[in-house]
Amino acid sequence: MECSKRKKDAGKLIGESTAIFLAARALSKEKRKEKRKEKRLSACVLTLVLTATVGCTSTKADSPEMALLATSSQSVATSGAELDSVAVLEKAIGQWFGGMDITLADTAFTASSTLSIERKGAMDKRGLPIDGRHSNPAFVFTLLKRGDECFIRNEQNNEEMLLDGVDCVAMKR
Repeated sequence: MECSKRKKDAGKLIGESTAIFLAARALSKEKRKEKRKEKRLSACVLTLVLTATVGCTSTKADSPEMALLATSSQSVATSGAELDSVAVLEKAIGQWFGGMDITLADTAFTASSTLSIERKGAMDKRGLPIDGRHSNPAFVFTLLKRGDECFIRNEQNNEEMLLDGVDCVAMKR
């Protein structure tokens, strides 16, 4: 009888130790699962951050380059294409002046990427400025090329306007 009692107690102890072992094993499994989840989560976050970073850098707008109106060495300054470009430029600049008609020289933006415009001061009958000099501000515009597109920038407020139908080339530095 004593022997069977010992077996019973031993069985009980084995059962308890097995239960403790199984509980510890289940806990370690849970911890491993949690660690795997944390690793997956951190990998997902890292992937998202890298994707966003790469995506942002690849879609970042190219920095604009100063440009000149495109002309070939054989073309005459009064060619129809160049006059159309000047007309587009006149219209774009005129929009910054509230839709006012602006007249530019046919050679505007062919030698320099910047253009300075001053409003005409008040003149007397003889064509002389009234009160001597005028204090009207000069407005500066810059022709820019970004990728295949030409822009004009108003230097007073740094606004840019896309110029459809204008062919320009980046200036060599």
